[in-house]
Amino acid sequence: MKYQELISEFETNLDSLESCTDDILYKAESGINKSEKCIKRLRRKVVEKGFTSKNEEISFFKHIKPQIFSRLIYYVKLFNIESKRPRSSSKYQVKYLNNHIDKLQVFFNDNLEFYHYYRRGATTLDEEYFVRGKSDLRLPTESYHFFI
Repeated sequence: MKYQELISEFETNLDSLESCTDDILYKAESGINKSEKCIKRLRRKVVEKGFTSKNEEISFFKHIKPQIFSRLIYYVKLFNIESKRPRSSSKYQVKYLNNHIDKLQVFFNDNLEFYHYYRRGATTLDEEYFVRGKSDLRLPTESYHFFI
């Protein structure tokens, strides 16, 4: 299956969004909307065509979907952080942002093994990580499964 055209169109839309305004909340809301629409389009293609092999399924969930899903995660985080950001002194804003940095670092540390697996291009656990029906119940609800 060819998804590159859809991904290119999606990235072009996000590039124009990023350059059209400095309003962070507008960018975040629009980015969420565009990401969700693209994920729905991807899902429709997968439901229509299916996968011809397990390797094709792994490739989709390991390489294609993350290109869009990662943007959804980014824009949701951006919206949540910016919409609750205190409008008081810079001292409180720095404290607030440092608190979020600490939370992100904890999340990163909790998922370090998977991050290293993915970044080094390992394949030994691909069937566990990237084939449907193998969901890990230990994942937090913030894993964004509720968006799909």
